[in-house]
Amino acid sequence: MNLIYNDDDRLIAWAMERIGVPAFRPDARAIGQESNGELNAVVVFDGFSTVDCNIHIASDGSSHWLTRAFLIAAFSYPFIQCGLRRVTGLVSAKNIAALKFDEHLGFRREGYHPRAAHDGDLVSLGMLREWCRFIPTESRHA
Repeated sequence: MNLIYNDDDRLIAWAMERIGVPAFRPDARAIGQESNGELNAVVVFDGFSTVDCNIHIASDGSSHWLTRAFLIAAFSYPFIQCGLRRVTGLVSAKNIAALKFDEHLGFRREGYHPRAAHDGDLVSLGMLREWCRFIPTESRHA
């Protein structure tokens, strides 16, 4: 498995296709992971403020894409490199698997947004830097 940086156009296009969104915000940045030359996971960050950004995770649907190295990279970027205090995810209320996955990672449900998506409702989830087990302990309270 190799992590891919500095290839935002390719990674964002791949994530858009997997997630089914028409676009991310203009400030979007991405980190990808490939195996045998094929992308199997991409995390996209957008909507940056001085304390927060949105996070979107896309995979190839296989059972082999989730690696600790990918999760460390996915959370080190916003929390360590960008110095943000939190990340926010919006998930379709119908996507039970994604909600369970995000909560397993350490996200907490923060809100429910009726009719906020084209296909129904959205759930907002957040993770604070101090909750993130994928960054070094000393970085959680920086």
